[in-house]
Amino acid sequence: MITLALFNNKGGVGKTTLAYHLAHMVSRMGINVLAVDLDPQANLTAHFLDEDQLDDLWDGEVTASRQTVAGAVFPIVDGIGDIATLTPIAISDSLALVPGDLALSSFEERLAQEWPSTLAGGNNAAIRTTTAFHRIILQTAASSGADLILIDVGPNLGALNRSALLAADQVLVPLSADLFSVQGLRNLGPALRRWRSDWQSLARPRVPPSISSPAGVMNPLGYVVMQPSMRLDPMPRRVS
Repeated sequence: MITLALFNNKGGVGKTTLAYHLAHMVSRMGINVLAVDLDPQANLTAHFLDEDQLDDLWDGEVTASRQTVAGAVFPIVDGIGDIATLTPIAISDSLALVPGDLALSSFEERLAQEWPSTLAGGNNAAIRTTTAFHRIILQTAASSGADLILIDVGPNLGALNRSALLAADQVLVPLSADLFSVQGLRNLGPALRRWRSDWQSLARPRVPPSISSPAGVMNPLGYVVMQPSMRLDPMPRRVS
């Protein structure tokens, strides 16, 4: 099983679009794919499901029975337990979706608070919080028989994405053909190296065997230039 995250800390580069098309393309090659939407904007989920399905999925208050990522982490956010069982939505025979949720943003503060305690070790509640996404992915991948997990995350370097990317074996970076994307790429590399180093040297050695923990490898697979036609247009010039 391979876990691949699509990530760029600059938004609007076509990250979710690439994740959507990769999921369909690879699944049509006979490989079982699980698409995991860990972006609180939930755009990947909106790509896969129609408005009626989304309305049913996100209706009402968030509880542990809500079949989205926010529902799965609700017991941790509410302080009543560990991750809840989540059943992926079958898109086709070889493609399933772990739905995103706008309510997932409420998990960010909890993840930020628990990170120092996770690094220090000895606090199992903090470790369960930090490893929640990893364990949700393991559980849903097992239930769907996935060979490839594609993770879509939001465009930032916050605690939510840190926890999501720790669960990734590989990281693929979509880029737009512009200066801002290149600048964003320069911020991304040092952040991933720091997260990997902190996790592997400080946190993971202190995780008890009873809690499944990610390797935190986050190997950079490379980058994909999206929207190349932007560079075909003449550059704007100031008229004096």
